[in-house]
Amino acid sequence: MNRQDNIGEPVERHDARLHLVYTSVWSMAKVSLLVGLIMAAVTVLASALLWTFLNQIGAFQQIDSLLSGPSGETTASSASNVVKVVNFGTVFVASVAVGLVGALATMVGGMLLALLYNLSSKATGGLFIGFRQD
Repeated sequence: MNRQDNIGEPVERHDARLHLVYTSVWSMAKVSLLVGLIMAAVTVLASALLWTFLNQIGAFQQIDSLLSGPSGETTASSASNVVKVVNFGTVFVASVAVGLVGALATMVGGMLLALLYNLSSKATGGLFIGFRQD
């Protein structure tokens, strides 16, 4: 029925209330791990793209030339070649390691937040959310 058809009649309202008292720690751990793994994948992809971009513009070779000194000879401080140290494999492994540690930290943080919410909801009664359809 259209609202314009019943202009003087009372409108029927539908209310829905959500009372969130408890969150499952295990469910929060699974969701947090999934979010952390997505962030890890983004980290690995971003570091691979950044390394490829810096390699294509020759940034690592320029750093090597800066470390070798003005005359081009190798000094003791620049004995290691930057390109050999910062190769794609090293960057990829480091970004995967950082991403996995970040995913685990995200999972633990989500679990702790669920535990803290469960403790605080016992004291406060939880979270009330109301929806009204007009």
